[in-house]
Amino acid sequence: MMYAKTLAAIALLGAAGAAQAHFVWLERSAEGPAKAYFGEWADDVREKRDGLLGKIMGAPVVTGPDGKALKVSGEGADFVEFAAAGRGDVRLNLAYQFKDTLVHYGARAGREDTQGKLDLELVPSSAGANAFVLQFKGKPLAKTEVTVFGPPKWEKRFRSDDNGRIDISTPWPGQYVLEAAHVEDKAGEADGKSYARIRYVSTLTFNVAK
Repeated sequence: MMYAKTLAAIALLGAAGAAQAHFVWLERSAEGPAKAYFGEWADDVREKRDGLLGKIMGAPVVTGPDGKALKVSGEGADFVEFAAAGRGDVRLNLAYQFKDTLVHYGARAGREDTQGKLDLELVPSSAGANAFVLQFKGKPLAKTEVTVFGPPKWEKRFRSDDNGRIDISTPWPGQYVLEAAHVEDKAGEADGKSYARIRYVSTLTFNVAK
């Protein structure tokens, strides 16, 4: 019995660690619904709805191109789908606490809007551009690592410059995912649970045509 309890505790800790390493990303065609995933894009790891995905996606706030909240329109084994109509960017925002860290997940599909609306967000310098400014609460975030994942499971790490800017290339057609994180040493309480810090994890997903 003690051995079983130990294994269960190890599994729980492992899941919590994996969850902190994962990120949320959105996938969307030009004008269709948006699908939210949780895992590791480059490693084809997508957590299941009856596992970590279900726990993380408790109460996300998802907004469409017009800024209005979107409703859940479907679910799959490893995604949650949100009804979105029309061209433009879709954003997701949610928080989940792991031990003493409150994690704010942000995700954006599309690179048309040049205004940042998430706490941590990669904002294109112009619609469809390959230059972005990493913003934290509306201000450029300098010297911060940004990882770019490309269609052949290629990845490259950048650091934002003094103005929070990065410039990337998109040589292959297909889907690109950009990820950035920032930690704020700020203690507080959420839903009756205390936390010692806030970790912001944000992604931007867009598609490049052939």
